[in-house]
Amino acid sequence: MFVQLKKILTGQAALPADPIVPDATLAQAGIDSMAVTVLSMVLEDNMGLVIDEDELSKAATVAELADLIARRASAVAVRD
Repeated sequence: MFVQLKKILTGQAALPADPIVPDATLAQAGIDSMAVTVLSMVLEDNMGLVIDEDELSKAATVAELADLIARRASAVAVRD
């Protein structure tokens, strides 16, 4: 999920790729409130995942953010 997350953040939210590493905090990776909003919209539009901005913003690191998305994607896959 990290690779997909990085593609969304660099492609859709226009963030630079270099600081987006698993152990970076969201701030260190440049993931601000606008990037979180874009991420939330892309996740819903492209993957059918509804994760609000507040929940996404609570992740301490990029890896935790990727794990959150992966858990939600697994839960949706199980329901389908």
